[in-house]
Amino acid sequence: MRIFLILIAGLAVTLGFAHRAQGQSVDAFVDMMEGVKDFQARIEQRIIIRFPNQPVPAAPGRSDKRNATLYNEEKIGKCLLMDRLVASRPGPKNSLELVTRERQLIRAYLGDGCLAREFYAGAYVERSKDGKLCIDRDLLHARTGAKCEIDKFRLLVPE
Repeated sequence: MRIFLILIAGLAVTLGFAHRAQGQSVDAFVDMMEGVKDFQARIEQRIIIRFPNQPVPAAPGRSDKRNATLYNEEKIGKCLLMDRLVASRPGPKNSLELVTRERQLIRAYLGDGCLAREFYAGAYVERSKDGKLCIDRDLLHARTGAKCEIDKFRLLVPE
């Protein structure tokens, strides 16, 4: 309530200065405001979470695909805590690989019409009220302007 009153007082002072600058007195402003009984203030907050792109480093002497690490996919659930996610990188076909604080690799399969290569510069997501990134609910945003839903998550476990 105190913040609301400070906002109203600040607005009144600002409008008073504006009226004085135009040659009108503060009394004219007060007279104008006497008929107004209700004030309304709207404060919005928007938090955007960014997952920077994490390039895949090539291990020394492992330049061909035959020696690349193979992963098995395991079901992981429909939601992930956003606070655990630290990086992203494009995956095969229409998937995005997310890296967690615990260094787990999670593959997010993107919805129809979305390509992983659009997320070469990282991904953005608007923070939800529950702090989770969920399939069929949240949209991933790319710097290229792409917006994609997530169809499913899979935990990648090395073989």
